[in-house]
Amino acid sequence: MSGELTWDHAVLDIPESGLLTERRATPEELEAIARALELVVCSSLTAAYTIMPTGGGHYRLSGRLQASLEQACVVTLEPVAEAVDETFDVAFWPEVDIPEPASGEIDIDDEPEIEPIVVGQIQVGRVVFECLAGAIDPFPRKADAALEHVAASPRGRPDDRSETPFAVLAKIKEKG
Repeated sequence: MSGELTWDHAVLDIPESGLLTERRATPEELEAIARALELVVCSSLTAAYTIMPTGGGHYRLSGRLQASLEQACVVTLEPVAEAVDETFDVAFWPEVDIPEPASGEIDIDDEPEIEPIVVGQIQVGRVVFECLAGAIDPFPRKADAALEHVAASPRGRPDDRSETPFAVLAKIKEKG
């Protein structure tokens, strides 16, 4: 899914003192993000970040993204506005340096996630996209939206309270 934001940085272009930058998504990138995340619209996305060399060909990407978007309400399908403000912190290492998990589990205590450097590139756009995808509300709902509940009988008609399974059992019990 890195095709939505191709904000890659070549490791050869990152100075020893690090790289500090801010990126704003273009209108085309905003449309691609909205399509990929099934949003009504993504009206803005900005990411401010630093990439710091940490030695041994390793780098640390940390930053903050801010986005304005609208999703369809899960009840009414009307647009629901949402502002996203998230931080991210990821280590990038050459693929050969990334250790295999010893027990099939990864220890995530205080260390940043480790991502591979792909073809000499640090894929900032992919990290920003995934951070945004994880931050949006999975069930957006307008404040006053209410879902009307109409129970159905086994025959698919609105529930007649006298014909609930419990009512039927009560009738059988009364007869017995």
